[in-house]
Amino acid sequence: DIAHLSEEKTKKILRDLGEKNLVINKYTEYEGSTFTFRGLSLYSLRRLVEKNEVEALGKKMGEGKESLIYNCISKYGEAVIKFHKLGYSSFKKVVDKRNYGNLNFSVLSIRSAKREFTTLRKLQGLAVPKAYAWEGNAVLMELIDARELFKVRVENPDELLDAIIEEVAKFYRRGVVHGDLSQHNILVGESFWIIDFPQSVEVGEEGWKELLERDVANVLRYFSRAYRIERDINSVIESIISDTGS
Repeated sequence: DIAHLSEEKTKKILRDLGEKNLVINKYTEYEGSTFTFRGLSLYSLRRLVEKNEVEALGKKMGEGKESLIYNCISKYGEAVIKFHKLGYSSFKKVVDKRNYGNLNFSVLSIRSAKREFTTLRKLQGLAVPKAYAWEGNAVLMELIDARELFKVRVENPDELLDAIIEEVAKFYRRGVVHGDLSQHNILVGESFWIIDFPQSVEVGEEGWKELLERDVANVLRYFSRAYRIERDINSVIESIISDTGS
């Protein structure tokens, strides 16, 4: 129990963790320590292992500015772990608009992971990965065997576009706007899936309509460029917002 450790012992542990690049120790006008991305990710992974959610970590599957993804063996079978690394440089607009506040990297990353997990749970049953568990900056979710939309040439682009728009409408009916939808986070295989929800917002949250319009514009722009399919964005937005189907 860290509460019973002496100050000297605590500082030694923090120094050791700092040497392993698991924490950053600050000794300026005050003393403090914070997780590095590596440290926070290992802590989050350990929590998932302790809860018997994850049995073995596999290979790195992908890396971006906001996350690092590994495959793994979980109690649900083969799955993926997404480690969030939300920071000020890559997500300044998100920080400003999502009420994250002036918080450090660890807190931002944890909130980003929680937002994605909560949103995926809210959208379960739709064209999104199953969300299994969340700890710290890590989200354990279903492994999707598919490729990004921009990497494939689909045979029925009109039908796929209609299906994507309908899925966005279903998100809307459940009170969710993706917030960063594009050809990069639509996966296509035997079916299609929409991924990457850390920037999602609730319908009614500040800026939700502008984000919905941007999502739709991104998708329509891609299909126009790749398949010469033209749709009127205002008509599409109106169909989404006025759709009250189940």
